[in-house]
This record gives sequence, structure tokens and C-alpha cells, in this order.
Amino acid sequence: MDNILKKSLNVTYENFLEGVFGKMCKPAWTALKTLFAEIVTGNSTLVSDMSRGLRTNASLAESKRAQERVSGWLNNYDFVEATGGWLLKNIPRERLDRCTFAIDFSDISKIFGGAGMEGMAMGRDGSTGEIRMGHDFICVSLVGAEHPEALPVYVKLGKGRKSHDELLNEAIAVIMKATDGRGWIVEDRGMDSAKHLWTLWRDERKAVVRVKDMKRDVFGDGLSVDESLESAKFFDAMLHVHTGDRRAKIRCKPGVVQYCSDPKAKDAPTHDVGVLVVESRFDEKSIFLYAVCPKWVLDSPAQMAIYAERAAQAYCDRWQIETSFYVMKQEFALEKVRVRTFKRLENIFTLCVLAYVYATQFLRKTKGFKKILKFLSDNLETVSTKTHALLAGIRALVGQVHIRFISGRPRKVIKDDRQMMLPGL
Repeated sequence: MDNILKKSLNVTYENFLEGVFGKMCKPAWTALKTLFAEIVTGNSTLVSDMSRGLRTNASLAESKRAQERVSGWLNNYDFVEATGGWLLKNIPRERLDRCTFAIDFSDISKIFGGAGMEGMAMGRDGSTGEIRMGHDFICVSLVGAEHPEALPVYVKLGKGRKSHDELLNEAIAVIMKATDGRGWIVEDRGMDSAKHLWTLWRDERKAVVRVKDMKRDVFGDGLSVDESLESAKFFDAMLHVHTGDRRAKIRCKPGVVQYCSDPKAKDAPTHDVGVLVVESRFDEKSIFLYAVCPKWVLDSPAQMAIYAERAAQAYCDRWQIETSFYVMKQEFALEKVRVRTFKRLENIFTLCVLAYVYATQFLRKTKGFKKILKFLSDNLETVSTKTHALLAGIRALVGQVHIRFISGRPRKVIKDDRQMMLPGL
């Protein structure tokens, strides 16, 4: 029997999933809602666990049939295409020039090797640094002060260890088409190849890329990036981070990255990519960035200072995409999945992304969110603390036969919903 929290959540599931997928036939809708609810509240992507709602007090044979039904849903339906279109619609239509799009890679790796799972290939696991079987995926998220948690607007799971360049170029093309080429792109270390910087410059993108190759002679003086920047002067700036404003020291200098499509060929043309090299320092730690920008910026000291501060801020905002990967992979047990076909894995991956958006964006805006917070505050003894307290609270209570709900207004009006949440939310 469902408790009052589970009934409240069921309403939000329906509203959220209808917004993503629209009207669906009854069998597809049943499959979607059942799988989604289990991923949100169950903290498992194992088929045996996702079939739990279909096998209450079931016999062994009935449990087996329930698992086969879930496997059939994952194999017969496609949740990927509609999700991709819906995510892109979350890009705001206004003030696109102020939007920051963080782009990064992650992976789904298997400790046990991934034997029997379609398409997996050997590669480096981003979390542990070990070489494991798995699949890579790319994500583009809106980040910044207007988005307390990263909002994915594009995700794609590559089969095996697919070429990063291919995934990266495709993701940028899709996002820039959706934004008419506006907005800032921010990328982490490892994406600073001369070819990629030239592609961004050629396509006139406003982009920030963290420097990995510090020995590259960007200034033509034979010095490394950090050594050459010592001749530039710092200026003070205030960067906005999730813990509050932080004072940083920034300095910058125009440079050139050279790109040759075929270094071995004598007559191959070499392209000069103008970049603004930025050092952002706080707590005595420095981060070095390339800001791909128009030539007129590099000709003006005042404009370079503006772009340098914007680049430093964009990279600070980028950290939100790292925390979103952690939530998707840990709170929704993305790497525990054990399905054999890539299509089933793609569907589960897509539902985990949607579950992240539901928990971090949609649920907080629903009319019933304060009621859900009330359930959590009235049952604190039952709720165990985990990384993401909202999900931990829901999961701790949704399986209970009876939970407390103390009616009446609280004595003190709490204006900020976060005050009612557990630590870590």
C-alpha cells in the first residue's frame, strides 16, 4: 500500500514525464512511469530492483516474469530521442550572450570488466584513473549563478570509448545551432589541442579552455605559459562561487597558438589562432586558461581585462557539471547497471539524466514541494543522511507503511526552503 509521500510523488512524476514525452500509449506510459519512479526512489539500476514494483509478495516464477517484463520495456521502447529534444528546450531564449555552457566527458565503467555487455571497450575510468571496460558520454550543461545546480541541455552516450573529438564537435554544433552561435563555452583540461582551439576560433565561438600543455610557446619568447605571464600585472576581481563571492587576482596576455593540419608535410599551411591567456589566482593557487575571442578584443587592454574576468568566472561556474556527474553516477547508481544490449543501457542512462533534472530542478518548483519538505522534517529520525539529502529523505520514507504528517502551520515562518533540508542538500 502506498503512503502519502509516494502518492504525492506519483503526481509529480506524471506532470514531469508528460512535459518531456507528451501523450503516450498506455503500455509505453506504464513502462516509463514504473522505471522512472524506481530509479528516483530506489537508488538502483539493476533490472531485478527496477521490477520491484511489479512483484510485491510475488512467487519466484512471478518475480522472474517481472524482470523479463522490465527487460522487454528497455529493449522495445526508445526514451532517448524525446529526451534530447526536451533538454534543448530548456535553453533560455533570452540573454543567450550571458549563458555559460560547460562541456565535459565522463564514463560508465565496470569494475567486473563488462563481460557480455554490448560495445564496451577498454579505457581510462575518470573517477579512479584505472583502465576499465566501459562507455564514454558527453554532457553540456547550463551553469552559473542562475543555476544552483548544473542543468543538462545535451547528453550523448557513445558506444565504447568513442572518439572524444567526434563527440565534442557534435555537441558544440548542436548547442550553437540551438543558440544561434551565442553563449560562452567552457571546457576543462585536456581539450586544449591546437586543432580544437583552431576549430573554435574558425567558427567564431566565445570559449574558455583550461590549459594543460604549459610548455607550449604561446608568446614566441621560448618560455612556458606561467613563466611568460610573470611579466603581466595582476588586477583584482570578485568571482561568484557557490559558497559566496571570492576575491581573485587575474592577469592576462595575448598569445598565439599555431595549428598545422599535417606537421610532416612541408607545404601544409599553418594557422595562427589568437587567444587571450588568462591566469586566475585565489588561495595562492593559479588556473591558466585560453580565452578564444575576436581580434578586436586582443587589440584593446580594457577589453582584454573584461574578457579575462569573464573567462575566470566561466571556469569557476564549470565546477557545477562535475557535481552533476557525481549525483547522476552515485545517487542514481548509473555504474551498477548490468544490461547486455547498448539500447537498454542507453534507455537507463537517459532515465538517470531525467531523474537528475527532476530532483534538482523540477521537483523544487512544484506546488507540493513544501509538503514533501514537511514530510522530511516530520520524519528526521527515519531519514538517513547521504550525499544528496532530498533524495535520501524520499528514499528513506517512500518504503514505509506509515509516516508522520503533523498538520497545522509551523510556529515560525521559514522563508528559505533550504533551512528545512538536511545538511548537504
